[in-house]
Amino acid sequence: MSQLSGPRPFRLLVVDDMEAMRLALEDSLRFQGYEVVSAASGEEALEFLRSQRFDLLLTDQAMPGLSGIELAEATARIHPDVPIVLLTGNTDVELAKASLQRGASDFVTKPVNIRELPIVIERNLTRRKLEVARLKEREAQVLFEAIKALASAVDAKDPYTARHSMRVTRLSMLLADAMGLSSDEKYFLELSAWMHDVGKIGVPDHILIKPSRLTPEEFEIMKIHPVKGGEIVGQIEELTRVADVIRHHHERLDGRGYPDGLRGEAIPLLSRVIFIADTFEAMTTDRSYRRGLTREHAFAELRDNAGSQFEPELVELFVSKIESLQDA
Repeated sequence: MSQLSGPRPFRLLVVDDMEAMRLALEDSLRFQGYEVVSAASGEEALEFLRSQRFDLLLTDQAMPGLSGIELAEATARIHPDVPIVLLTGNTDVELAKASLQRGASDFVTKPVNIRELPIVIERNLTRRKLEVARLKEREAQVLFEAIKALASAVDAKDPYTARHSMRVTRLSMLLADAMGLSSDEKYFLELSAWMHDVGKIGVPDHILIKPSRLTPEEFEIMKIHPVKGGEIVGQIEELTRVADVIRHHHERLDGRGYPDGLRGEAIPLLSRVIFIADTFEAMTTDRSYRRGLTREHAFAELRDNAGSQFEPELVELFVSKIESLQDA
């Protein structure tokens, strides 16, 4: 899994229905050292966004079918932490400015100055580099404590999931240690794990604390909680990456998860970590309608579903880490 093997070039998704412009952008940006994937339409770009991970989206504004602004809106909803740069004609500058309220983070007017484009791209990528420093300021720490309290309030609504967020965070951090994640990545993971279920604050109590299995209709309501959680957290600019992780902590490797049906590498790595920790914690906790599984049984379930639901390499690291603690 490449994300565990160290730094990689920034991956850009370039979208333009004009082939000549698309190829010129590809060649120039590759020459600048970026990894580039291109799409000829907004619809094709959305498919890429559901199966691959990108650091920035560069899209033409005026395209047939799904327009650049509509693509920006969809991308901002699915991946709230991905910077989006629109390419726009001089006559559409006001429309481009309005698009900043709909998900775009920047825009460039045509004709594009190829030599200056990397400056715009770096400006938007730098925003992500500054997230950790800004989050670690005192004001963000106070915010973190407040959201931890909110997460605890959600847990307290259900006696069978009391302290759930704390346990999922602990399990996630154990896996992070086994993966060798950097201190900054661990910081984002801790924030995300603590808040992963904060969207359940919007789930009706009769569903949240139901003492028996949910009906299909009730489960559809429950499935909204990652979206709500991402929306709550994403209102704070410094937490857009955390919002992205929260939104996708129930996505499956095979694309059959929710809310966006992302597949493989398109699922944030930290979301994949929390999904394993969350599932293991849920399986080993007693509920009113069933006893919790033994650790060995839960390990077997994780392994049986590795490759379809869970990242196989992460499952093996997780099991090995927990087993080593049992043997200590």
